[in-house]
Amino acid sequence: AEDAAEEAAKAAEDAAEEQAQAEQEAAEDAADAAHDAERMAGAAGLREIAAPERPELDREGYPVRRGEVVGLDLPSHTREAALARGFTVVESTRLEAIDAVVTRLAAPAGMSANEALAALRAIDPAATVDVAHYYGLHYGTSGGRSARVGLAVTAGSSGRRGPPVRVGMIDTGVAAHPALNGVTVEAREFTPAAAADTGHGTAVASLLARDGATQIVAANVFRGDATRHFTSADAIIRGLAWLSEADVPVINISLAGPRNLILDRLIARVVARGHIVVAAAGNGGPAAPPAYPAALPNVVAVTAVDSRNRVYRYANRGAYVLVAARGVAVPAAAPGGRLGAYTGTSFAAPHVAAVLARCARRVRPSNSACVANMARQAVDLGDPGRDPVYGLGLIR
Repeated sequence: AEDAAEEAAKAAEDAAEEQAQAEQEAAEDAADAAHDAERMAGAAGLREIAAPERPELDREGYPVRRGEVVGLDLPSHTREAALARGFTVVESTRLEAIDAVVTRLAAPAGMSANEALAALRAIDPAATVDVAHYYGLHYGTSGGRSARVGLAVTAGSSGRRGPPVRVGMIDTGVAAHPALNGVTVEAREFTPAAAADTGHGTAVASLLARDGATQIVAANVFRGDATRHFTSADAIIRGLAWLSEADVPVINISLAGPRNLILDRLIARVVARGHIVVAAAGNGGPAAPPAYPAALPNVVAVTAVDSRNRVYRYANRGAYVLVAARGVAVPAAAPGGRLGAYTGTSFAAPHVAAVLARCARRVRPSNSACVANMARQAVDLGDPGRDPVYGLGLIR
């Protein structure tokens, strides 16, 4: 009987090891599948997902809205000169919370977006103008969900006590899910034809809730069909302004694309006002170029590691990476009220955002101390000190 018991225990141990190995292989297969879907990451990938709007290309090959440029706080004389040159105003938006006026200008007939940008800069070399870039989930920060889906989730943050923990997010829409029970979700759409797929945003929201967020303010800036999720600079700008107006201390951003001067300046103003901006470092691979807005110097860029603290093999690397968090095979909300295993830097960033939100309860410039305090608590990984793979290290 004793021998039989030992054999049974050994068989159970072997079965458990085989199951763990199978799950690890499944997670790696899911990561490979996700990266295969992102094999066109970068300029080519963005061109593919933004194809329905027939974009033009900027000088680096990134897609931009056809025949349009964007200006920030344009002086009246610059605007008048542009109108005299044949430009027309598509939209002018006053963003009270961050004291900015963003103006979309349509180029004269026959003039490309690049030519229009050059023309505006010739009119006023000091003006803050840029083309209207597109951004996506499938470039840099989309990650993937494994095909293996677990049991139904039964609870979110219900029963939590203490001061509210508010976090803003710029992502896809957020759907109702048991993982969000007890969490207040305020959502708004900033695109005329919002994408119906809410999987990414709901997964990110569930991770924020898991780590302590009790109030989530979600800006849905994405549009497209079931296979293409993309957005544009103007939608991101409106979402960012709304979150600033809503006084959320921490803003989690799960999108990536090229650097854009208008977004650079507006994110700098949001941070100066006292918000903390957290963004996924990107899933383009070790040799990929920096992903924006994560690569901006005033943004907290987060990379992903697995349960053994090994870096996600498709994570971007670079001096801009600040910290790391678990982001490989992470359990998060999946469609149908269930739980899925998600992989990517998008699913590491929410943990850091929630950690910072527990420190930064109000919007104030001193919130930078929360980032500094978190950085001091990072567990060093990789080369001693800050490195381009793990940044300062793991945030537990």
